[in-house]
Amino acid sequence: MSLGIYIFAAIMYIMIIHIVMVQRNAFHLFVTVTLFILGGAMGRYLDSYIVGFVFAAVMSFMFWTHSDM
Repeated sequence: MSLGIYIFAAIMYIMIIHIVMVQRNAFHLFVTVTLFILGGAMGRYLDSYIVGFVFAAVMSFMFWTHSDM
């Protein structure tokens, strides 16, 4: 997975999740985008963007279900 594909997949994932799981405020979107930036950095460091994508997706669900905002 290249950086361009990672960015496209992350944007599509964030848009779909944002529409399907109606967010109550913009802070959830900020946290999700931040997690995908961290996932991209982690993927760059490990030389595997798919690992970064999976990390960001799992962490976004964990933060999503455990937050009361």
